[in-house]
Amino acid sequence: MTSVLRVHFVNSEKLNVLLLAGGGVPPDLAAAAGTHKRCLIEFNGRPLLERVLSAVFGAFVDARTVVNLGREESGAEIVSRYAPKASHYLCAGGLLDAIVDGLEVFAGELGEEFFDERMLLLNVDVPLVTAQHLADMVARARELGADGYWPIVEKDIVQRRFPATKRTYVRTKQGTFTGGNAFLLKPRLLRDNRKLLEKVYRSRKNPLALASLFSSGTIMRVLTGTVSVPDIERDFSQRFNAHLRIVPFPHPEIAVDLDKLSDYELIKSLLVD
Repeated sequence: MTSVLRVHFVNSEKLNVLLLAGGGVPPDLAAAAGTHKRCLIEFNGRPLLERVLSAVFGAFVDARTVVNLGREESGAEIVSRYAPKASHYLCAGGLLDAIVDGLEVFAGELGEEFFDERMLLLNVDVPLVTAQHLADMVARARELGADGYWPIVEKDIVQRRFPATKRTYVRTKQGTFTGGNAFLLKPRLLRDNRKLLEKVYRSRKNPLALASLFSSGTIMRVLTGTVSVPDIERDFSQRFNAHLRIVPFPHPEIAVDLDKLSDYELIKSLLVD
């Protein structure tokens, strides 16, 4: 059964959005799509960056949005269409460098108070996400009142909607889940835990390696499939010294990304405007 969105828009909400759009793609995908830059890949004539910015401002009309475009200015014209509420910056480093630089852009505009305001951290790599999905995610997160929120999606939901997609899953007592490609969090968690974030990022595709960053009990429970979502929440919260929530989300679009040629072919078949 198709799940019903709980909200359609959160236009009155004040929200800061950091959109990561500087990544490249493998050679075979670049050849098929006609560009090496992921955010410029087009579906039905619309670049991915335009699709995601449209979803952001469709959900949060007053969002202050800062976009990382990586090493080069390509994509800047798309961002400029949403000025002055959106702007861009360049970063020659990796993903974590881009996040840190983006936080500095926000702090330069908004001051230190920014680090305790909730921010949507979003990768441009979410071609199927709509304004309604983003609005629903933020509404659910705000109800919890946590310092950080990560949506996860049950395997059955993903496979019913997108049977051809391939994802990394973790089996828990509550079900088998994959992680979403968006976070709502207080930016101080990113600023104050960079070394830990680097370890988490390096381990993001390997559930066992990720579990090894935390307690020995969690490692064993991941190995045996007996870990619970509250176990993971507790370990993450302790390591980040914050109240973090990991919550099932009913919309699998948040977990479908664009990493390889097969993803591109699948998404192209689904996006019919």
